[in-house]
Amino acid sequence: MTLSTPRRLFLLLVLALAIAATRVSHFGTSELLPDASLAVFLFGGMLLGGWQCFALLFAVAFGADVLSARTAEEAGWCLTPAYWGLLPTYAVLWLAGRKLGKCDGPAFVRDAGTSVAAIALAFVISNATWFAFSNTLGGMGVAEFALTVAKYFPPYLGSAMLYLAPLWLGWKLARAVAENKAARS
Repeated sequence: MTLSTPRRLFLLLVLALAIAATRVSHFGTSELLPDASLAVFLFGGMLLGGWQCFALLFAVAFGADVLSARTAEEAGWCLTPAYWGLLPTYAVLWLAGRKLGKCDGPAFVRDAGTSVAAIALAFVISNATWFAFSNTLGGMGVAEFALTVAKYFPPYLGSAMLYLAPLWLGWKLARAVAENKAARS
């Protein structure tokens, strides 16, 4: 589905606002929505494409992280040299979205499989770069680290799917409406 420039800019703004509004909590709480970044980068790749949009959304995420690190301790935990591992983490999602955007309409099994695989790879990249570059683990071994972070994969995936499921349904509906409109013309 090709978007007009005004719709594309509107979508970019909505996705940037979604990052800014949800970046405070990884998995959500009773008061906060979970972080929408994973879904935003996958959906953005699908409908926006272009690395300029990726860079803008990454800048919004970085800005939100800088603003949310209210203390030196929080900043030291979040903004380590490992932070830049989020570039390939989100690029995987963006590229998976680009792949889905080039497909002929939504197909649940293909889209869900691609999304889950991309989210799983993003999880591995994010945690591997954190392990390698954060300097916060105090000598923890690879196996111990892997076991420690594995418990975070279900909420990591679930948070993304919380946003991706309705976006997928909306995409499917928009495609159906567009096809119906084209068939009547």
